[in-house]
Amino acid sequence: MRHSSAHPVVRPLGAFEHLIDLYISRNPVQFSLAVELASPVSAWQLERALVRLQQTHPLLAVGIDRTGDRPTFREATEPIEVRPFHGGDWRDAAALEQTRPVDPDRGPLARATLVSDAPGAGGTVVLLTFSHQITDGRGALRAAHDLLAILDARTLPSRPVPLDQESLLARLPESERPADHDPGAAAEPTVAATIRPFDATAPRIEVAELDPATTDHLRTAARAHASTVQGVLCAAAAQALSARTGAERVRINVPIDLRSALGLEDDVVNRFTATTVVLRAPADSALWSLAQDATAQLRAARDAAREAALMLASLDPADAVEAEAAMLAATTADLEITNLGTSEPGPSSAVAIWGPTMTTQVRDERILGVVTHGGALRMVLTTHSATEGLPADIAGRLTRLRASGAEG
Repeated sequence: MRHSSAHPVVRPLGAFEHLIDLYISRNPVQFSLAVELASPVSAWQLERALVRLQQTHPLLAVGIDRTGDRPTFREATEPIEVRPFHGGDWRDAAALEQTRPVDPDRGPLARATLVSDAPGAGGTVVLLTFSHQITDGRGALRAAHDLLAILDARTLPSRPVPLDQESLLARLPESERPADHDPGAAAEPTVAATIRPFDATAPRIEVAELDPATTDHLRTAARAHASTVQGVLCAAAAQALSARTGAERVRINVPIDLRSALGLEDDVVNRFTATTVVLRAPADSALWSLAQDATAQLRAARDAAREAALMLASLDPADAVEAEAAMLAATTADLEITNLGTSEPGPSSAVAIWGPTMTTQVRDERILGVVTHGGALRMVLTTHSATEGLPADIAGRLTRLRASGAEG
């Protein structure tokens, strides 16, 4: 169903949402989270739970009306689609999702795949897919948590329509705003990324994981070396890429979650900016030295997160071409690491959560999604480039820290 004036307006898209929507009008961008359940769930159960999830989070029940001067979210009357998937595991289903653009004119801008009899899974895998105009990875994780709660027969209240990102940031009290920083101070010239025209070719998806004991050791060792888990991930990834390509400098794009950086409410909506961590001579540097460098860059970016987000929102591209140029300039990197952090919503029927799996149609992009659930850190790489074995290489470097007593 196409949207018209008969569908009530939820709210106009904010400036950042509009930037994303303009980019998506030329380059499909949707991402998925895979939720492994301990026991089977029927399509009927999932459909009912998703209806209740839409009642909880308003942006899961919208389409986009682009007919006016400014696009708006309008109410969608359709439920979230559930498709069955047989004959493969969730990685095959997630790769297929990247070949099917989400139609923004239709609602909702989310869908689900029920992966039954998934090899290696004890029960069922629910693959949740979101178009990027309505949420980011951390918001998708909130939706996954709430879906699990609904499947566990818990009742959730309906939430109000979340404000667009820049309007919310503008309302922050002065005392909550970080000190001014110059997010471009450490910037250096680089070759701009280019677009890989969308042709519905499925990406390759690879996974790797650390067991709970190794994950716990990684956290402890990171603290002991004045670093963070994300900093160590960046360091191990830089070393792995440098070993493969011979690069003397590795650029890693890292989304910055504004919820944690600025103490914002956990909503299903976009609440992020991004930074680029640049690590030099990774092949010749000790891992902990690289991790400390990455951690320092990430902390500076978190301090400047509000200013960076408002700067992106101020670009106000006139059309899709300008939006594409702006997004490419902001995300040029050798790898993106989207770490959704620790997923511990309390008692849960989820055995594991993987993702996000995503492509943005940038040539040679590599997107590494990271989630820690049930104490185990899991990585999933989505790419069209020839980097077979990269997640396993990164996991191996992190595992060896434990075997070597965290020296590196």
